[in-house]
Amino acid sequence: MNEREITIVKEGREMPFSRGILAQTLTQAGARMELAYQIASELRSELLAEERYVVEEEEVMARVRAKLQVTDAVTVGRLDKWRILRESTEPVVVLIGGATGVGTSTLAADVARRLNIQSVISTDAIREVLRRAISPDLLPILHKSSYGIKPEDIRVPVAEEERVLYGYRAQASQVSVGVEAIVERGLKEGTNLVIEGVHLAPEILLHRYQEHPNVCSLVVYLSDEEMHRDRFQVRALGTSMRRPAEEYIAHFKEIRQIHDYIVESALQVGVQAVENLAIEDTSDAAVEIVASRVSGIAEKARSQRASLLMDSSIER
Repeated sequence: MNEREITIVKEGREMPFSRGILAQTLTQAGARMELAYQIASELRSELLAEERYVVEEEEVMARVRAKLQVTDAVTVGRLDKWRILRESTEPVVVLIGGATGVGTSTLAADVARRLNIQSVISTDAIREVLRRAISPDLLPILHKSSYGIKPEDIRVPVAEEERVLYGYRAQASQVSVGVEAIVERGLKEGTNLVIEGVHLAPEILLHRYQEHPNVCSLVVYLSDEEMHRDRFQVRALGTSMRRPAEEYIAHFKEIRQIHDYIVESALQVGVQAVENLAIEDTSDAAVEIVASRVSGIAEKARSQRASLLMDSSIER
């Protein structure tokens, strides 16, 4: 005889209980994968043993919290904040800045996965679009790497010791025009976005959205220079279409100069900074920052509460 299905009920909606969906929800909140599946399996077994075949989602989540409280109390708070984000119908825009090689693209992809955000855009891509529209004769700085701008690209007198940061700030200002257009369109159309890249300079762009409840800005950094340098070697493995690590290493001094400027300016304008020593921990911190930042906007959407356990795109 086949085992009976467990049905989850929430506000009149019904769906079969899915260990996959529950485990994914827990991992998105920061629980370890093994623990997430262990809790999901234990809960299913308990409900079957109790012959509870129709269960309210609130009861399921209460049992999950009780289990997490014993094994991973930190995730309980994250789970509640993650639920707030899922309940909100307001758009969320996450801006992740940081110097070349610190891991903004990897972090952006993981944060987007955990927050169920489909659109991830790099400022390099935005810059490439602008390059197609604006000739190098008009804006030569736009057509160089952020760390490779030469004196001849700068059309005003600039001291050599100021060249790198002057060039970086100039390029960041140019790219910010495209970034702002995408952010504003996303907010207007209600589209969730993650935008990442070196051009999200705190004092030029990120501080502009500090008071906007739907936008969360943060920067990523690596205080250990050798670790930063090693990341370029890892980045180059198996990526023949990208620039070789040697190019980044050759400009490492300039990259670190931009790195330190980003961190210092973030501190000055009050943008939160997260050190990216391990992607899981960094992603946990970033999601925590985002959830804390935008938790208030969920109050506008209480009448359209989303389910944490009802998602037909995940297999049981």
